[in-house]
Amino acid sequence: MGVFQYNEEEKKINKVIKYNQELSKQVSNDAALCATRSLADDNIAASENLLASLGYGDSLAEAKKKAEVSAKEQRIEQRPQTQSWEKLVSEAQDNISTDVILEDILSSDEISAAFQEIDSIEKEFSRQTSIVNKTDLSFLATAIGLQTAKALLFPFVAGKVGYGDSFDATQRLAHNDKSIKQAQRQANDRFRDDRLNGRNAHTGYWINILYQTPPYDTAVGSAALNINLHGKYHRLYTLGHDPLLGWLFGTANILTDIITLNTFQSYRVTRVPKLAITPQAVSLMTMFQEAIDVISADALNLPAALFAQAQHLKSDEYTKIGLPVPVLATLNEEFASKLYEEQYDALCFSRDTKITGISYFASLLIDMIISLLHGLFRPATEEKSLYEVRTRRILLISNSIASTSTIINACITKNPKNLDVGSLLSLLTHLVTDVRFIARVKQEFIESELSKQLQATLNELDEISNTI
Repeated sequence: MGVFQYNEEEKKINKVIKYNQELSKQVSNDAALCATRSLADDNIAASENLLASLGYGDSLAEAKKKAEVSAKEQRIEQRPQTQSWEKLVSEAQDNISTDVILEDILSSDEISAAFQEIDSIEKEFSRQTSIVNKTDLSFLATAIGLQTAKALLFPFVAGKVGYGDSFDATQRLAHNDKSIKQAQRQANDRFRDDRLNGRNAHTGYWINILYQTPPYDTAVGSAALNINLHGKYHRLYTLGHDPLLGWLFGTANILTDIITLNTFQSYRVTRVPKLAITPQAVSLMTMFQEAIDVISADALNLPAALFAQAQHLKSDEYTKIGLPVPVLATLNEEFASKLYEEQYDALCFSRDTKITGISYFASLLIDMIISLLHGLFRPATEEKSLYEVRTRRILLISNSIASTSTIINACITKNPKNLDVGSLLSLLTHLVTDVRFIARVKQEFIESELSKQLQATLNELDEISNTI
């Protein structure tokens, strides 16, 4: 068993090569053919000797020289008819029953020579794409300086706009503030009146959807089910209050009078004698199917539910409790709870996300400037793809150093706010895109060099064939 692994297509190729090798050996060992070739060579030699003895030596030498030149300039006019690949594979499989490995085709010396050739090509690729000249090194130093300076200045700039800070509860409204209730009521009235305009007045289920309390806005009945919704922090544990997931689960809850927890468990809600969670568990599939049924019953049910969801999130957004960080409670409840109780809510997360995004795009802007300027220095004789590999290596190295510096800064100061997440995201982008690009260019370079060598061999065979 060989040291290499082969897929099915490679096994077919190995068989075809081995079969062709055996046919070639048969031709070279054919006694009749060898005798015919030897006789032809003897006749040619005898003819040349005769012409030389008759005084045509100079003319013969000139004719042979012209023939050699002509052979180099021409290609074979009568090429052999080639078979289809499928037929070649079929013949090889008919004549060779066992699997063929490279060791059956090449000797150990030939395999070693092939690997040495690949190593030689890879070294040539490294030579052509290494950052060693003054121009590349200058751009690398500039890129490192800009990216590192940006990463180290990030804490000071971001700190000016409160990056990583919790909100001040004294600047927020109570959850039952009259102004919130009044604004919500007025918005509901406008939505209702706009939908009734030009229609026959009616009080369909969508009216109830607008004005009734959402089913996920209660904790009554949870204790009987051994569910701890943590009182005033219940918004963290109900998906209807999630700023992102709430648009799906909260809307479905409103349509069906069901509450869905951050564990994705759902329970039926009753409104009589008061809004409360019942022990009746409901699967997500059942809930969404019921929501579809309600939507189908009246074209206004879904718009009303979406509007009610939007209004409820809006009414909670600027309260003293706020809304939880999106999705986090479903992934890590303990960490989400810690942040929420420390008054870090969805608005804080939104602010920090914007700052991180600005930092990320600042890194991309620096990369873009370096990339464009470096591209202007490409010699006309240098292949564009190989030059771009050097450009991408400059960007990858500079982003790696900048990301390392911000991590070290955060560790030394023991302050996570000093961590420039934008730089880390930029590095991640380069790791995904640049490494893949460099690997692809390297593969193309190796294949191109091997193709050149193969073409040179084919050209030699053409020259030999033309001289026969």
